[in-house]
Amino acid sequence: MADDDGPLSPDVLLRHAAAGDAARALDVLATVNATKLLDAVFTQAELAVEDGSARRAGLDAIAELDRAAIEIMDLPQSSMPDVAEIDSSEGPTLVGWELATVAPEDVTTAALVADVRPWMLAVVAFADTLDRTGDRYRRVVAAAADGRLVAGQLRYATGSDAPDLLDGIVARRAADLTDDATLATTLLATLRAAARGR
Repeated sequence: MADDDGPLSPDVLLRHAAAGDAARALDVLATVNATKLLDAVFTQAELAVEDGSARRAGLDAIAELDRAAIEIMDLPQSSMPDVAEIDSSEGPTLVGWELATVAPEDVTTAALVADVRPWMLAVVAFADTLDRTGDRYRRVVAAAADGRLVAGQLRYATGSDAPDLLDGIVARRAADLTDDATLATTLLATLRAAARGR
């Protein structure tokens, strides 16, 4: 900034910061292939409900471990491991956490107002239903900041400790997600609004 330029307004500074965070998120996602993205989304969807929790639906976020530690856990940047000490051969270390808990019918509405930040890599939505046998089905829909969309379903059979992945898809077009297209589009729009500093 030249000496005769006036100071930038807080809004402009925030937009510049958001743009930098969003650019970094895209750089990170460029190293995350479709398989790792699918794994991250469904791992978070599985962890989204702790044993004994009544959480039936909600929104979760995924980010780089080091950025999440600074932003969410309030750890100082100096406490993070040196890059040279981390094996990056398999790409960045990702971590997820809860953003919001809502009723299943309110997931799409909640996605419009979720507290999404430009440094987040993806937002994951899920909702559970029970069938007559007692099996629980968890529908999962996610959007990544680079435009990739994920959808699929986990089944928790009665008496089983681990879920079965019934189906999963990574796509670029919302139409490929059929019934999940609207929710996926909403999640992506929220991510993109955050990237613009809104």
